[in-house]
Amino acid sequence: MDFLTVVFPEGGTSKFELAAGHVKLGRSSSSDLVLQDLNVSRLHAEIVRRPEGYFILDAGGKNGTFVNDRRIDQPTALRPGDRIRLGTTTLVFNGHPKSEVEFSDIPMGMGPGTIHLSADDLRTGGSLPDMSVVLQGTAPPLRAGPGTLVSTPAVRLHPTPQQVAAGVNSAALAIIFEADKELVFHRPLDELLETIMDLANRAVKFERGLLMLLEGDTLKANVVRVPPSEAGRSIAISRTITDRVIRLKESILTSDAQFDERFKAGQSVEIQQIRSLMCAPLWNNKEVIGLIYIDSRQKAGLFTVDDLKLLTHLANVAAVKIENARLFEQAVAAERMEQEIQKAAEIQNHLLPAGGPPIAGYDVFGTSLMCRAVGGDYYDYLELGEGRIGIGLGDVAGKGMPAALLMASFQASLRALAELGLSPDDTITRINRVMCKTVPDNRFVTFFYGVLDPQTHSLTYVNAGQCPPCIVRGGGGGIEPLGQSGPPLGLLLESTYKPYTVELRPGDVLLCYSDGVSEARGTNDEEFGEERLGALVSKERARGPQDIVRVVTEAMAAHCAGLSYQDDVTLVVLKRSA
Repeated sequence: MDFLTVVFPEGGTSKFELAAGHVKLGRSSSSDLVLQDLNVSRLHAEIVRRPEGYFILDAGGKNGTFVNDRRIDQPTALRPGDRIRLGTTTLVFNGHPKSEVEFSDIPMGMGPGTIHLSADDLRTGGSLPDMSVVLQGTAPPLRAGPGTLVSTPAVRLHPTPQQVAAGVNSAALAIIFEADKELVFHRPLDELLETIMDLANRAVKFERGLLMLLEGDTLKANVVRVPPSEAGRSIAISRTITDRVIRLKESILTSDAQFDERFKAGQSVEIQQIRSLMCAPLWNNKEVIGLIYIDSRQKAGLFTVDDLKLLTHLANVAAVKIENARLFEQAVAAERMEQEIQKAAEIQNHLLPAGGPPIAGYDVFGTSLMCRAVGGDYYDYLELGEGRIGIGLGDVAGKGMPAALLMASFQASLRALAELGLSPDDTITRINRVMCKTVPDNRFVTFFYGVLDPQTHSLTYVNAGQCPPCIVRGGGGGIEPLGQSGPPLGLLLESTYKPYTVELRPGDVLLCYSDGVSEARGTNDEEFGEERLGALVSKERARGPQDIVRVVTEAMAAHCAGLSYQDDVTLVVLKRSA
């Protein structure tokens, strides 16, 4: 279906299908395509379909109708990619504003007249076709069926001395040697692709050319070569041609597409008056990674079988080089990313406390072990004035760099609010509102926040969805879990959080931890578990906080039996010593 892409003055776009053969364009509500543009006349222009294609007619508006920035005064034929300007509105015929290549879905015919090299012609010991056909300029024998080539036996990449002595095609030899010389050294991928198209143009003179690479299942145009007068226009290419080249690993040649029944039904060929075209797959001996397409509208029979073999050879060599360049750039990018991640890890380590603050009558120690270089677990100590200390431990949903970035933002918000002297529940309520407005829907933070007053030995806390901390009472007084106050942060804008207050007695141990501790799995897939953790801390409660944390992490390592942690591991232990 033919269509217009409407580019509105404010920048948005929409698609209008040309279902009718006569379409009125203008500001009037009676127009088929209504344009809300004060610079457009009520009836500004018309598009009509004639046997030879679509034409646009100016209706005589004072601001005129422009096709590719040229004002028209008579019916003008439209080609795919043509840009029509009415007032401050742009219409793109059978194309998109940012697309240089458009595909036609109209299938090709299956008549004679097309030459194609099969996958067998491309698959050799060195993944290259028989170059002697190119060098000697002899046509290979035909397969059963008109217009097609049989597979030819494979030979080495370079011509043999015997072929050279026999007087091979010197131009083809020059291109082969030049390709070897130009492609032997590493260069950036974009520069490499341009060089490949330069070589293709030296090997086979063309009017327009494309080098397209596969990104998943989609072909993307990486290099587009067109005459200067057509710069910025879209090139329409038959999807049937590209699908066949990619799927069957075939190189295709038609010496005159206008009279080739195989392509005659393809609008993308007819509407652009293509006389000759060739298309070769970029085959790297494992898979097709893209294609090279060239065509000409100037001369019938411009391309020959020799040209097709030469283009196929060049495409094979180029595909291997492109793959190598990609791997090299991926390795460089991976190394650069590793360096950036290490720097990010250093910054994150600086954001975490270097040690516990001095608290009269108390000792505190925390640690965070990331399962990756950076992570989303977080703990902190905040001096709140009048001797009070804020203790926080949280876990950002997710792992790695995204979680680390959100953790850093969360820490900044908490520290800013802590300076206001608010109560724990008010602090957490305000942070939740900030996060609901700024954090993506699929992200949230679980967080425990307690304020210790050493003068009264009271701990007022809020627990927003974090693993329930507990107090291991001194003197064998048992384990006391601390209850929940509300949902995780960043989920519900109007959430409220209930504060709780507990008393810490001499010898009591406050244990805070992330789910990476309780959910650490061993070789039998058994979790470390909250009960095991609580029992271990109860057994070791006579030790100091740093020793308790060490004992717990050693027990976790033994439980996991050398397996890497699947989540970040964070612990904070506070003990009242007197």
